[in-house]
Amino acid sequence: MRARHLATAAVLTLTTAVLTAAPAPAQSSATSATAPPTGGRSPEARPAGHTEVPVQGGSARFATPPALLAALKAQGVVIADVDAQGAVTPHHDADGINLRVKGGAVTNSGGKVGGELRFADAGIALVHRGTKKVVKITGFTADLGQGALRARIDGGPRQTVGTFTRPGITPSIDTATATLRMNTGITVTAAAAARLNEALGTTGFSGGPLLHARIDAALDPSVDLRTALNLGHRPAPATGEGRRSAGAWEGGEPLAG
Repeated sequence: MRARHLATAAVLTLTTAVLTAAPAPAQSSATSATAPPTGGRSPEARPAGHTEVPVQGGSARFATPPALLAALKAQGVVIADVDAQGAVTPHHDADGINLRVKGGAVTNSGGKVGGELRFADAGIALVHRGTKKVVKITGFTADLGQGALRARIDGGPRQTVGTFTRPGITPSIDTATATLRMNTGITVTAAAAARLNEALGTTGFSGGPLLHARIDAALDPSVDLRTALNLGHRPAPATGEGRRSAGAWEGGEPLAG
């Protein structure tokens, strides 16, 4: 009887050892620790500084540099306003025209201002007093990430009419008023200069400064701008080439960025 009890105990001990040594079942990929919670998808993270902050309005003033004004005037061309309906109104204000900012978004793109600004459908007209030719430039948008000012010439497809140095994100954002502020010169592109000269029958556009822009764009005040635009980040110092490209606009006025 005692021998039977000892044999039973030995069998139980061996069975326990085998079960303990057996490997645990492989965990399926569907229930791994990295899988999203049951019944839903894991949210995609949006790193700080890559958030688009909506633009809710604002204003912009576009002024023609004095040297370009003089060159155009010498060839009989003056600058006028164009309203949203396309009506042309001559003006005598050498300081430029005002355009409303109607929308867009701003991002932090590598420590520089990124995103887009869209302006009201109004614009600028170039009027040749001698030939009575009129060229309308309307539908302005600013591609902040590319440093490109785009517009429609005489209602055609939107094209890049000028380029500008992209400003740094930190000095351009006023967090107290939730405003993007830009003060920058815009250089005419070769393609736009050729088209404007051909349309007007002049040679007034020969490269160089096209406009000077002062922009105050109102940002969504409900957004935490410091987090959304990563304003605590300080970009690396500009290279020698970068500092040269951000030189003074005509008249000694510094460009942003």
